[in-house]
Formats: sequence, structure tokens, C-alpha cells
Amino acid sequence: MKKSNDNNALARSQRELFVGIRDFIVFKFKRMVVFNGVRDFTKMRFLSIELEKCENIKDLEKLCHAIYNQGTKHILMMRVLFLFFDYFCKHLKVKRLRLLNEEMLVNFLFELAKQRKINSMAKYVMYIRQFFDYLDRTKHYEFYFSLKNIAFAKHKDNLPKHLNSKDLKSFIYTLINYRTRSSYEKRNKCILLLIILGGLRKSEVFNLELRNIVLEKEHYILLIKGKNNKERKAFIKREMLEKSLDEWLSDSKRLSSFNGRFIFKKSLSNYTQKHCSISNFVLKIFMLSGIENFKQYGTGLHLFRHSFATLVYAESRDIVLTSRALGHQSLSSTKIYIHTAQEYNKQVASIFDNLLSE
Repeated sequence: MKKSNDNNALARSQRELFVGIRDFIVFKFKRMVVFNGVRDFTKMRFLSIELEKCENIKDLEKLCHAIYNQGTKHILMMRVLFLFFDYFCKHLKVKRLRLLNEEMLVNFLFELAKQRKINSMAKYVMYIRQFFDYLDRTKHYEFYFSLKNIAFAKHKDNLPKHLNSKDLKSFIYTLINYRTRSSYEKRNKCILLLIILGGLRKSEVFNLELRNIVLEKEHYILLIKGKNNKERKAFIKREMLEKSLDEWLSDSKRLSSFNGRFIFKKSLSNYTQKHCSISNFVLKIFMLSGIENFKQYGTGLHLFRHSFATLVYAESRDIVLTSRALGHQSLSSTKIYIHTAQEYNKQVASIFDNLLSE
């Protein structure tokens, strides 16, 4: 990895913090690998060496991303240390790191909580506490930050956006009949169809392998690897997917750049490519579909997974079926997607309406 010299401009306290973060990540990394299935141990040994000699905060963050892509998912929570480093450099003027006090740290956490979910904040606080405990234990800083009894204000719960059945029908019809004009439009069309018709997560689409999509009579059967490598199957009508899928699989650009084991990942970056730009294509389909006030929906791909869940439940009234289709481990997650809270509230209102009308 090419080294950067950005750390040369760091003040003494900032340099101390960087070294502490690096050493803590090295410490945690050696324990995380034992408990996580990694894809390439040779690569992980190389990353371990790079971590220990890293001298730049940006390079350190890149190394953490590389470790995450190798299968060590828990390192993602180290993100809070990079956020704190940025906050420390911009807002805290202390000459020595040991002059940092708990109030400064709590102020950082409350600023962060304005943009993060409560569950995420609980994990962030845990990692921050572990970090400063590590500094006390190994570098004798004597911070002894407790960080206890911190209560973050709960954000207003907004129901996830979803297309109503009329708008969803218009969008799907427009998408299926849209004539693609480029290789990337062929790719984007396929990605959207898989999410809308199969309820896949974005990450599941990018991890979909060629061998795991099979045509059987009138359906495509998809073997999906979801969260925690939990497998499930999705069935999509042949007539809705075949033409678009064939156009992408036979596309010359895909055959030259994407012809690996995955359907949508480039062959040379099977483990690192996790996203692509598709929002402009979503916007184009919205505009062509004639849906009124489509801007209220946004262009995020998860919108269509929400819409899939809402439609499946509306037609089946089976929360277990819907949960399995989404690959959820908990029914409580599914309830958020299918907006049952609103249904229950309406049922409560109707009970009193019936009582008074008798």
C-alpha cells in the first residue's frame, strides 16, 4: 500500500491518538480473526503486517475496509474511532492526549447520536470504552472513563417508504418494457428487477453468483446468501426476468469486464465491489412511468425491498411467509417493513367505532 505523509502535520496530541487507535485496532484484529471466517488467510497476514507499520490515518481506514472485505465484519465498528479522530482534530485543542477529559468524549458521542441509530450508538460507546480501557492498561494514561448512564434521545420513528400497489405496478411495467441503451442500463435494469421481484438486499444482489441462478420450467430459482451467510431461495417468473437477464449476460462489456463467478461484480474485484451508481436510472424509470409525486419516494434501492415486502404481506396476510421471503431472522424486523403498527392502530379505532354504532 502506498504510504501518505499526512500525519507529518499532526500535533503531538493528534499523533498520540493516532498511534493509540492503530495499536488498538491491531490488538482487536488479532482476536477478531480467530472468531471470524476469513476468505484468504494469506491476504489477512499481509494486512496484519500493514496494520502494524501503518503511519497514516487514511491508510489505516483503508486497511480496515480491506479487512472487512475479507470477512472480518466486526471491524466495521472501528468506524467510531475514525470519527472520533476527525472530531478530535477539528474541535479539541489539547496539547497532550492525557489532558482529554470524559466531558469532551461525551460531547462527541452526543453530536454523533444526532445522525446515528440508538442501537449503533450503544455499540459505538462500547468500542470507545474498550479503546480508552486499552490505553489505560497498555499505555498508562489513567483516563478511567466510565461512560455509564448515557441516554441518547430516540429519533422519531419514520415508517420506511414504499410504493403503493398502483405505483409499484406502473414502475414494474415501465421497467420491464424499457429498452436499454447501454451496458450499464442493462445491468441496472437486472439489478432493479431482482430487488423488486425477489426482495433481495443490495448486498445480496452483488453477491449473487452465476451458478446460483437456475431456470426451472417457468421460474428462475435464486439461491441467496443473506446476512450471516443464511441461505434462502427466491422464485421469479421467467417471463418477467428472462429477456433482461439474457441481455445483460450476453453483453460484450459484461463478458470483457464482469465475466467472473458473480453476475454483477467485476471479475478483478470480486471481494471489494459492493455498490454501483443506479439512482439516475431509477429516476429515469420513475419519470417514464407517469407516477405522480414520485420524488416523495427517493431513489434508494431499499425502497423496492420495502415495496416487495408490503405487497407480499398485503396479498398473503402471512407474516411468516413474508419474513422468510425477506430472509429475516426475527419477525419484529418484518413488522417494520409491512407497517403492521398502522394496521393495529386502525383495528383499535374500528373496535370503538363498532361499539358506538351498535
